[in-house]
Amino acid sequence: MKKSLCSLLTLTFLLLAANAFAGDIPDMKGTWVCDATVVASVERGIYENQSAKSTLVIEEQQGRVFTGHKTWVVKGKIFTEKIVGGIASDGEIYISEENDGQILGDLNKRGDSFVVFYVESGSTAKVVELTYKKAQ
Repeated sequence: MKKSLCSLLTLTFLLLAANAFAGDIPDMKGTWVCDATVVASVERGIYENQSAKSTLVIEEQQGRVFTGHKTWVVKGKIFTEKIVGGIASDGEIYISEENDGQILGDLNKRGDSFVVFYVESGSTAKVVELTYKKAQ
């Protein structure tokens, strides 16, 4: 009887712990919008780009990893690229793009916005700061 009670209590504890950790994972699915950026470029120095528009669409998420696409506008021209990413337990975001570049940043505690840095190396190296907010 004592073994059964101990086993039942252990199982209950494990189930509660699993549920607590599962609720810990932010839901990244949906559309995230950025209205302006700050750029540090080896070609042009540091500047704000108020006309830069960017959208991340997270289409699928399983646990802490996700897939989707990024769309952005430069000088009136629209670009789209597939992305894959993950979110660490501390809110750190990691995104890799289909063609080049990586995005690293942090999700806020409410889970409704994040600040990331797009990083691209090479002769036209740049770092771009973007703040994304979840679209309603």
